[in-house]
Amino acid sequence: MKDNVLLSVKNLSVKFKTLDGMNTIIEGNSFDVKKGEVLCMVGESGCGKSLTSLAIMGLIEKPGIAKADEIMLDGEDISGYSEEALRKLRGNKMSMIFQEPLTSLNPLFTIGNQMDEVFRLHRKMDRAECRKNSIEMLRFVGIPAPESVYKRYPVALSGGMRQRVMIAMALSCRPKLLIADEPTTALDVTIQRQILNLMQSLRKELDTSIILITHDLSVVAEMADRVIVMYAGQIVEQADVRDLFKKPLHPYTEGLINSTIRLGEKCERLKTIPGTVPNNENMPKGCRFHPRCPFATDRCRNEQPQLINVEGREVRCFRYEGSEN
Repeated sequence: MKDNVLLSVKNLSVKFKTLDGMNTIIEGNSFDVKKGEVLCMVGESGCGKSLTSLAIMGLIEKPGIAKADEIMLDGEDISGYSEEALRKLRGNKMSMIFQEPLTSLNPLFTIGNQMDEVFRLHRKMDRAECRKNSIEMLRFVGIPAPESVYKRYPVALSGGMRQRVMIAMALSCRPKLLIADEPTTALDVTIQRQILNLMQSLRKELDTSIILITHDLSVVAEMADRVIVMYAGQIVEQADVRDLFKKPLHPYTEGLINSTIRLGEKCERLKTIPGTVPNNENMPKGCRFHPRCPFATDRCRNEQPQLINVEGREVRCFRYEGSEN
């Protein structure tokens, strides 16, 4: 593992047991996250972004099965860790911000009680130390009157405040890796801006690596250093953010970018990608994107392309064979 790489995932797969046998949702994905960078994962709903993050955290529950050749986190292969060992890592070396904070926070306990638990479990602090550090973290993420918020229940807070609480909890033990799953979903534009600015500043202050899962390409353009584009459980393109927007290689990536309204651009009708994402139980033969691809050939319909290196990036498409670096 390279010195500048914090997380290295090799050949990650996620399967679910069904009445018809094993159903593969995530298939053989590999990627790295460098120290201090923001890696964005994009793609339509159901493409496997959230499942990938849950697999890294060791949160895939039965009947699901997550396997990888290795998941190296800060020099340790955690792919074979027990649930007890993973529990010690979660919230400590790696943390996750879930999409909907209201369902992630327990409505029966105060914010302070839930914040304190992180310090109690991972730092073995007493009650007074827990309270002091919890209030400091609430203040750190920009929550006004943190002493008052500490005593409140989740339902008494706005969506933006709850999301800040989740970020405070996730960062309490200064994790090296932060996974944020659609952290601005269902928030108004002003609060979205505040949350994204907060994440940017925290990244700089704590040197935390971030995996940001989103479907919003404007967020990707602003936040990402590198981007992974996923489709039907597979990585179809991986590139630096500037290269991706300047010259998307995969037809799916190009379709996503073209379906986004650009500031100052006149557009009578928004472009769309025809068709729908295939069902996990009935994946098309060959390239999974070929039913929706304007460049599909007979080979695409019968053979599955592999990720190849083109111009210092990775793409899963037959159109670029022979262009490998």
